[in-house]
Amino acid sequence: MVVKKIINKFYLPIILVLAIIFFAITTDAFFSVHNLTNIFVQNSYLVVATMGIAIVMIAGGADLSVSWQMGLVSVICGMLLQNNAIPVPLIIFIGILLGGSLGLFNGLITIKLKVHPMVATLATMTIFQGIAYVLCGGSTFFNFPDSFKAIGQKYLFGWLPMSVIIMFVMYAIAYVILKKMYFGRHIYSLGGNEEAARMAGLNTKFIRVASFVLSGVFIAIAAMVLTARTGTASPGIASDAVFICISACVLGGISFNGGEGNITNMFISVMLLGIISNGMQLMGLSIYSQYIMKGTILALAIAFDNYQKKSHQIELANQAKTAR
Repeated sequence: MVVKKIINKFYLPIILVLAIIFFAITTDAFFSVHNLTNIFVQNSYLVVATMGIAIVMIAGGADLSVSWQMGLVSVICGMLLQNNAIPVPLIIFIGILLGGSLGLFNGLITIKLKVHPMVATLATMTIFQGIAYVLCGGSTFFNFPDSFKAIGQKYLFGWLPMSVIIMFVMYAIAYVILKKMYFGRHIYSLGGNEEAARMAGLNTKFIRVASFVLSGVFIAIAAMVLTARTGTASPGIASDAVFICISACVLGGISFNGGEGNITNMFISVMLLGIISNGMQLMGLSIYSQYIMKGTILALAIAFDNYQKKSHQIELANQAKTAR
């Protein structure tokens, strides 16, 4: 019983440590400072984007449009960066404002059409994708100012990546919102039981929309970090982000039904997926093998999520019997 509780509580750190040990043994370059830094840099934007998706999922929603939100923000920022007369800080502000607006659109579509967020964002995903391609005409933007590229490429003190700093700052913000603010508690309440939250006097529609707006801001920041790091802007710049974000959320214990999960486990999940991808590359395995592995991990995560739910229900039932 004790072992079971330990595994249920610390399964992610255990898997993370095992993955690190495995790749450290099977590859020569994995434990180098350069490679470990590279893992953080490459996954920094994914951590930020996944935190946005986590907020929506905890509220009982879902967002399938994340990849194309990032693509649209990337394209518009890339277009603006071609004009040297526009200050970079203003472009970053516009990018954040755009992300919040896209999130607002997702939220309003969800509550106005009264459809499941997954269906709503499946529609908006196509809309964002179409707008991005219309704006760029199939072109890729580059030649960005150094002041913009710094957020994705600069190293403070010669060793600390700016993108990693942004990642930890956004993690701290998400943690405070979800764990220390009333709004965060309301997000959990909405995801746990929307009807009960409404009966308790919460404005559930506002909370739903606000969760999407907040998510959009995180996604926009992730898009700009990725655009700055790669030095290019295109609609498909983060085409696989939706799979990684949702996989990391589920792996981190954030239920599709909402109301549970924590941001720290989600953070660990993104890094775990990044370590597995990096380790498989160092082992010389093909990208297709990585797809198989990631798909398997997602399937196992969903199975484990269902197992935990059933275990919790059984535990509650046993407690109820004991109380009688």
